[in-house]
Amino acid sequence: MSGGRRSQPRRTSERCRGRLRLIEALRARGLTLSWAARGIGIHRTTASRWRRRERAGDRVARRRGPRLRPLSVTACSDAARLVQETHGLIGADALRHSIRGLTRRLAAEIKRDTCRVMERERRREAERVIVTVPGILRGFDAMELSRRGAARHALIAADGCVPFRTSWRVVTRYDGQAVAEVLRRDFESFGAPLVLRLDRARSHDVAAVRDVLQEHRVLALHGPPHHPRYYGQIERQNLEHREWLATSTGTLDLDAMMDALNARPRSTLGWHTAQELWQARPRMDVDRQAFAEEVDERAARLREHLEVTPSTQDLAWRLAVKQTLVNRELLRTEKGGWC
Repeated sequence: MSGGRRSQPRRTSERCRGRLRLIEALRARGLTLSWAARGIGIHRTTASRWRRRERAGDRVARRRGPRLRPLSVTACSDAARLVQETHGLIGADALRHSIRGLTRRLAAEIKRDTCRVMERERRREAERVIVTVPGILRGFDAMELSRRGAARHALIAADGCVPFRTSWRVVTRYDGQAVAEVLRRDFESFGAPLVLRLDRARSHDVAAVRDVLQEHRVLALHGPPHHPRYYGQIERQNLEHREWLATSTGTLDLDAMMDALNARPRSTLGWHTAQELWQARPRMDVDRQAFAEEVDERAARLREHLEVTPSTQDLAWRLAVKQTLVNRELLRTEKGGWC
């Protein structure tokens, strides 16, 4: 019985060689490799693999199923270390060629398990930022709208504690003047927050926007470059906006969308609506001048160690704003993120 098992790969290889010769005969008559392989009932990639094996002098086909090879624990550890060092960007084939004796199937399993462990560790060490009081921090972002070939943008402002959209406007030009007008109307209608969280769009850091923030004594908070997760809630809200717009028909009714989203009960809010929690927010009694001076002092001390150019977009300013909010119990952080 063992002799039959040993001869099975040889017989399988001979049958495949015969089918490969038939493919070559069909190709000689003008058929492509894809059609020739399809004519005998196999895929083009299988025929290509057989041709490569035959040119290399190897068996054309092998017995199906995993071929277990003894592999040391050190080799597996080295493979996992390579996956960690490359942040999971190394492929299974590259991993197989880097570690001697490692099969592609085992390399794929090691990569999958290592990436799963790395993701669990990243989430466990990630920091979750929670704004404790509505009205303290507000986010602002733009969402591109494409309807009937017209390039338009929806400028949206929302609270950072509860998912309440305070202001929105559709504009054709996404420039600093449009951003300044939306922010001015938002501050006058819903009150000015202590901190406004903005991304690094060019139209968010112009003279018109800075004048509005200075007039209402609001501190700008720009996130780090190429890090959209920093803006968290406003990015997740844009997903809701896109899903809503994708299922809507006819004209774009941004007012109806925002009213419906603000009035929707949510399990994360204890089955309250964002509008109810916003209307029940406590009165904000914070000395804006003292708050700004404390942020400036912290940022100045941090810049002495970080050696960065003073700016509202540098790391020192972000850390100073965050720590000042934490000290005043307006912000808290927890270990264990979800994004």
